[in-house]
Amino acid sequence: MAQQKTIVTEVVKRRKKSDLWFYIIIIVLLVTMFLWYLWQMGYLPLWIDNQPSTLIAEVDTVTREKRANFKIINAHEHVQSFSNIPLLLKVMEDCQIEKMIMLGTPKFTFYLNPKYGFSEYDKNNEKIINISKKYPDKFIALCTIDPRDEDKLEKLKKFVAAGAKGLKLYNGHGYFYDNFFHLPLDDSGMMEVYQYCEEQGIPILYHINSGRFLDQMERILKAFSDLVVIAPHFILTSRNLTLLSRLLDTYPNLYTDISFGHPDFQVAGFKRISYNAVAFREFMQKYRDRINFGTDIVITSYRAKSRSYIDDVTLSYFDMLEKDKFTLPDSIYKKMSKKAREQTDPNTVYRGLHLNDETLKMIYHDNVERIFEK
Repeated sequence: MAQQKTIVTEVVKRRKKSDLWFYIIIIVLLVTMFLWYLWQMGYLPLWIDNQPSTLIAEVDTVTREKRANFKIINAHEHVQSFSNIPLLLKVMEDCQIEKMIMLGTPKFTFYLNPKYGFSEYDKNNEKIINISKKYPDKFIALCTIDPRDEDKLEKLKKFVAAGAKGLKLYNGHGYFYDNFFHLPLDDSGMMEVYQYCEEQGIPILYHINSGRFLDQMERILKAFSDLVVIAPHFILTSRNLTLLSRLLDTYPNLYTDISFGHPDFQVAGFKRISYNAVAFREFMQKYRDRINFGTDIVITSYRAKSRSYIDDVTLSYFDMLEKDKFTLPDSIYKKMSKKAREQTDPNTVYRGLHLNDETLKMIYHDNVERIFEK
């Protein structure tokens, strides 16, 4: 009997010890997952997240001196908050970016979650204007408005008075049009906005899908011929240089930029340029006074947007413009969607544009300086 009790006692002890280890393991896993989540969201940065890209050290002295002379302006970027600025200033130093234009941004763009809708853009307007005031030599702010807002013109005037140097519009973006606005670009309620911007010399950076909204865009450009419009991403017309050339020839105050945005779009865009490098080089040289440099990375506290990653993306745009041939860093491929990544060879050697210095100078600096530094 005593022996049976001893055996039972030993079994109970083993079970208790086993249960204790089980709970310890569960707690450790939960804590690890929680810390991993905080790291992913940018609330718990590790030392490696603030390190520059290894590619920065590979830039030779001649190239660094040439880029320094260009005084490069990144004319297309989104910044979530003041907390992003210390890292962003390091990135700008890494990549020799003299100044950056920040665009007013809704919460949806930072999280890509439809539940947020076109919201909290006023807050971001205020943040980027305050950033531009604190760092006037480094940042320029462009506010945004909601085309459905009855008070949109008054809000625009308020933000311009506060320090915004231009307007960013999203209603030409297919996703925003279909899911949020449901209004044509030339809706009667927007006409007073265009007229105000034209009269006051306020540039508009206007995301326009020319495949869907070409007629509406052209009606605006014809009605407000002195209005400066920067339609980024090659006006989403990099597949059709004939149309793109026709638009720039017809509307002398229409500009574009070289950004593609998300890595899926960037890689696809770089492929198109690579396949048609000669035609793109001729296009860029012909319209070099109408094209701006930009990256459109969307700077947030999310861990994936590390200093190294932002460096890599910025350098890849330099390579596309400056080199005969180049490859893309693995960090860009890793940020692609699974489907797009499966259709892409990470060892691809791309043909660059190898633009001359005069063309680079205009794209990197002169055009933006002419538009915004009045």
